[in-house]
Amino acid sequence: MNPIKSLRLAADLNATELAKRAGSSQGTIWKVETGYRLPSLKLLVSLSYALKLTDAQAGELARALIAESGLLKAESGLTVLVGLSDVMQLTDAQAGKLARALIKNGDE
Repeated sequence: MNPIKSLRLAADLNATELAKRAGSSQGTIWKVETGYRLPSLKLLVSLSYALKLTDAQAGELARALIAESGLLKAESGLTVLVGLSDVMQLTDAQAGKLARALIKNGDE
């Protein structure tokens, strides 16, 4: 099962509620949960806040999404984050903190 969907169900949220909390659309949530697309780095951070994830959980989620998808798209901020995290040997907590700092500073 997709990691975002698993977390959503564990939080007892439906897709509409998660979309609202994350400032996204239900269609976008569906695309991410079905593996049709990877979330942008900005959406990943929004989802991590909506699901009340720690930095470590957010970093773990990013890595899980990449592992599940098998996709490495150069234009994806998420794949760049995971790639940098791996090269720099960042912990999940450090990767999650980096993602949140990048979005806070307007980078993606």
